[in-house]
Amino acid sequence: MSRNLEITCPCCASLLVVDPDSGAILREERVVKREHKSLDDALGHVAAQRREAEGRLDRALQDQKNRDDILEKKFEEARRKAANSTERPPGPFDGD
Repeated sequence: MSRNLEITCPCCASLLVVDPDSGAILREERVVKREHKSLDDALGHVAAQRREAEGRLDRALQDQKNRDDILEKKFEEARRKAANSTERPPGPFDGD
């Protein structure tokens, strides 16, 4: 009778028990890696991520508001320039 092989994965440190005759994996034990040491650490991390996301959203909303103001000013300037100009506006086929 053959003896099962116990192999440790060098990448993830999982333990694999393999049947040498068939090559089938009989058992797999994955190493559980915890990102946080405690629940308080995890909650603190989530709160920090939330604050960061809210800050990014606030900046994006402010940028959007400023963008609308800038585009409105550009449009008004172009309208004034067109009203004061005596030059005929270019037609759609003038570029040819």
